Parts: sequence; C-alpha cells; structure tokens
Amino acid sequence: MKIFHDGDHGKALCADCDDVVRTTYRRRDVPFSDGNGMARNILVGVCDRCGATVAIPAQSTPAISKARKAAMRPIEASLPAIYLDVLDHAVQRIDGQASTDFRRALLTYFVHKTAMDARAAVVLRLSHRRAIERFPEERGAARRRISMKVPQRVTEDFRKLEASSELNTTELLKSVVFLIHKQVLEQPKPRLIGELQALSAIWA
Repeated sequence: MKIFHDGDHGKALCADCDDVVRTTYRRRDVPFSDGNGMARNILVGVCDRCGATVAIPAQSTPAISKARKAAMRPIEASLPAIYLDVLDHAVQRIDGQASTDFRRALLTYFVHKTAMDARAAVVLRLSHRRAIERFPEERGAARRRISMKVPQRVTEDFRKLEASSELNTTELLKSVVFLIHKQVLEQPKPRLIGELQALSAIWA
C-alpha cells in the first residue's frame, strides 16, 4: 500500500468537474458529509482544476475515525432496570444475533423518527405516562445506567424533544423506550421491523 506525502500527485474522479482529473495531495480540514464535525489537518487528494477534495488515502482514515468519535455527544441517564430489559428484548426481537451495542442505534432511530413527528410532544408525554403506569418504580428497585454517544444531529433532536415535551433526559428516555416496547414488541408492524432489521445488518 502506497504512503502518500504532501505534494504527491495522483488521479481521481471529480464529481464537480465530472471527469477523471489530476490530483495533488494536500493537508486540509475536511467537514463530515452530514455536517456534524470536521477532521482537521488530514492528507487528502485535491482536484487540480477546481480545488475540491476528491480522494482520501487509507493512511488518513484512522484520523477521520478519531475525529468522528470526538464529534459524538453523550446522552446519559440512570433508569429502572426494566427499561434496559425492554431495550434488550427489542434488540433480540429485531435481530437474534445483535448485541447490546445495537441499543444505541435503536434509540437513535426512534429519537430521530419521533423528532420528525409534528405531534411529538403529545406522543411523548402520553408515552411517559403509560410507561410509569406499566413499569411502576418501587423503592429499592434495581437501576442501570445508560450512556451512549450520538452524532450532534441526534443530540439536537433530543434537546428539541426535551424542550417541546417538557420532559427531562430520564423521562424522555423512558418515553422513547416505551414507544419501542409498543411498536417493536407489543404491536410490531412488518415494515418497521424490516427497516430495523436492515439497520441492524448495516450496524453489524
């Protein structure tokens, strides 16, 4: 595998020029395609015609991965253990080979999906009430901590839902887990399960 240096040349397809172009390798700050964060001072192939970044050598991918992880934001809460049990049951319902790592993808999916719903605030408050009724919290009941890092866009969805529903982080997570309980375990719809199984396959 060739190691590239600043100033080396190559060829690559430039989408902006719609042609195979000559490139020069330069160090640049490159924003992520989803707009959430940036990999700084990495070596990339730059189109000699228009200046667009058109190639990323293998040697730059570890730095990009590190920057991507740094751009993630944590969401943390202490929940009654039953909520984590529900999540794990849903994970197994979706994909019997999936690990608990898929919890984050499942929660992220439902947070984003709910954030797109114009009735999100009403849905979440109702879901929270039903969660409390279905899983009453008794004194001394076991609790488990959930901590997950999510992209900035999902963090924004989460904060938006907190503000509109007037639920705090713990309450919102309970509400979302109850939505998962209802839509994945109690009243599963083939289309939704199919989407989540596809997500699990990609996640793995």
